[in-house]
Amino acid sequence: MTRELNLLRYGLIIVPAFFTIYIYQYSDYGIFTLHILMLLFLVVMVPKLPRSFHALISIIEVLFTAWLCYQYGSIMIFPAISALLYYSRLQPKAAPLVFTVVHLIVLNVALWDSPQLIVTFINITFLLITYLNELLQRAGRGREDTLLLYDELRKKHFELDEARNRLLEFNAQVEDAAQSKERVRISRQLHDDIGHRLIRIKMMMEAALHTLPTSHESGMQMMELIRDQLSASMDDMRSAVKRINYTPQLEGAYALDRLLEEIGRDTGIETSYQVHGIPYPLYPSIQVTLYKNAREAITNALRHGKATAIWIKIDFSDTGITMEVSNNGKLPEGNNLTKLSGSGGVGMKGMSERTHLLGGTLELRLESHFTVITRLPVYKQGEIV
Repeated sequence: MTRELNLLRYGLIIVPAFFTIYIYQYSDYGIFTLHILMLLFLVVMVPKLPRSFHALISIIEVLFTAWLCYQYGSIMIFPAISALLYYSRLQPKAAPLVFTVVHLIVLNVALWDSPQLIVTFINITFLLITYLNELLQRAGRGREDTLLLYDELRKKHFELDEARNRLLEFNAQVEDAAQSKERVRISRQLHDDIGHRLIRIKMMMEAALHTLPTSHESGMQMMELIRDQLSASMDDMRSAVKRINYTPQLEGAYALDRLLEEIGRDTGIETSYQVHGIPYPLYPSIQVTLYKNAREAITNALRHGKATAIWIKIDFSDTGITMEVSNNGKLPEGNNLTKLSGSGGVGMKGMSERTHLLGGTLELRLESHFTVITRLPVYKQGEIV
């Protein structure tokens, strides 16, 4: 029992006993005080006794409080209510009901000679207190259940937060591994393609040096071939270095504004980047999907639509993020439009699979300009699920 409930039980015994002394006239107040102290002793000893004795103590309190009502008057109903507060919390659940019925019967027997109005008032009071006590217990159990549920939800939140942190760490490791794998591939490309091409250029240079003195025209043709080979090697080298210099952090590697900047610098087309709403951090899987869909849409616009201007619009909302990649290239017609709206090529199929994997949708809009729309449901990082 709680400290507050024990104090309430003491009050229900001491306060009525104090007023009883002034209301009724007793031949021996010392005996009355002894009886009250005996009841208080039972109340004080209950928490210190083993649980197996609690039912026995309840029986003693029921009989003793009924005898007090018989001996000292109807005002002793308040010590009886104190006993009610105790045995109503016994287990099993049927025990409080049995004790309540027995207690009410014993009280009516003890007050048999009292006026009918007083007996009726005591019965109504006892039943009303019983009902209110049951409501308080239900409210207390509901509060305990709520606290337990809150603790469980908080525990799950901590577990989910820890899992999210592990997932982010794993994503970073996967990203680092992918970058390392890409660097290995690039190094092989440098060795196998560019390295061999440089060796071939060296051999062509030596042949040109021997050919120029005797055949100027053949030597110049070989020099032109050497120039083309060097130009191709420089392009491959520039592309490889650009990939090597990519930062492994998602915010840098998958930044859409940087993607547009590089596309504009390399191709000379016009680019535009707009953000609507209040931006918030995105999970790596969403960043990667948006970046790859944007890159694929830009590649298709340049390759198939011959676009000279590309713009991206990002819309942040509370429930999701929408990315629109538009271009001013030529619109697909006829069979090309049907094919594009269906399964599409490998690029469109990959965009659709990535989007659906995250529970999003991929749409095509042909009005005024060709637009690829990616809609993804998102949760803000650090939000409680």
